[in-house]
Amino acid sequence: MSGSRGGRLLRSFGMPCLLVATILVADTLEGPKTAFVGVLAVTPMLAAVFGGPATVVAVGAVALTSAWLFGLGADDGQVTAQHVRLAVIAVMTLLAALAAAERVRRETALDRLTLVTAAVSEAVIRPLPDRLRGVGIAARYTGVEAQAHVGGDVYEVLSTAYGVRAVLGDVRGKGLSAVRLANYVLGAFREAARREESLVDVVRAMEALVRAEGGDEDFVTAVVVEVGHDGVVTAICCGHPVPVLLTADGPRPADVVPDLPLGLGSGAVGAVRLADGPVGVLMFSDGLTEARDRAGRFLDVDEVLRRHAGAAGADLVEALQRAVTAHTDGELRDDVTLLWLGVPAGPLTGEAPQSPAEPVAHTPSPRP
Repeated sequence: MSGSRGGRLLRSFGMPCLLVATILVADTLEGPKTAFVGVLAVTPMLAAVFGGPATVVAVGAVALTSAWLFGLGADDGQVTAQHVRLAVIAVMTLLAALAAAERVRRETALDRLTLVTAAVSEAVIRPLPDRLRGVGIAARYTGVEAQAHVGGDVYEVLSTAYGVRAVLGDVRGKGLSAVRLANYVLGAFREAARREESLVDVVRAMEALVRAEGGDEDFVTAVVVEVGHDGVVTAICCGHPVPVLLTADGPRPADVVPDLPLGLGSGAVGAVRLADGPVGVLMFSDGLTEARDRAGRFLDVDEVLRRHAGAAGADLVEALQRAVTAHTDGELRDDVTLLWLGVPAGPLTGEAPQSPAEPVAHTPSPRP
């Protein structure tokens, strides 16, 4: 913290004062006439780029005093010109202080928005355990512009009476409206995944919620995966990128029948059996497959997975994230969300929780 403050002080006060000294030296070398003193008027504006109003006023005072003292020793006989120079420096200091105050106000508002963004994101997407009933779990969310937007990507993994169930979804749009709908979608999944025996009924409950809470043009793409008690992996893909199965023979796309996105009529396609354990299941948002470099080339996800064939869990997720960052030079165009499940061979371990007997009725919230 002290290092950061020291660096800011150096930029906001030290650099302008160094410029003041440089101008005065140049004017001294020029001769008895004041040739460059008027340039001192730019130093408060330089201070306004990094410092607050108080720092700008301090720099302006240094510039004004330096110009006045230098003018006393100058032998140009231009009293009126000296007064004009001093007046220009004073006016520029005032304008720079106002500009710095506005910049500080905007930065403060942005900092508050960042804190709200972080709080909202943590409320929507909770931390996941590393393992659930023998199923390994790793997840990573990277927002395209965390300081200005709250993304609509969500994920969840639950232990239910029917096995371990997971969802990764992408809400159309960004901002608080997307987070609001994402929160409802996760709530619907958490309730239905624990209550409904059929994975199709889980999807239908989420579909009904999106229709009730979303607008006419709102929809959510999602992939819902179940690891049954016997270790069999099934899934329903609702307009979302198809998961990748990580097997001993290498990565391959899951063979699923695509369903419509949530909110547009999903729930008509049954769950598809993907594989038996041991297998890795990688779910991801389209921010991964649509990541481009400066030349417009897409990231070759299959090649990245083959290159990291021995990685699993957090190591694999981290490797994918590094690949995306390197491919795009850190300039993402969309949020990137990754969710990996490591399904072991054989049945799940641990005791399954009980299923709720009755559904919880949902009343659509009033429109703002």
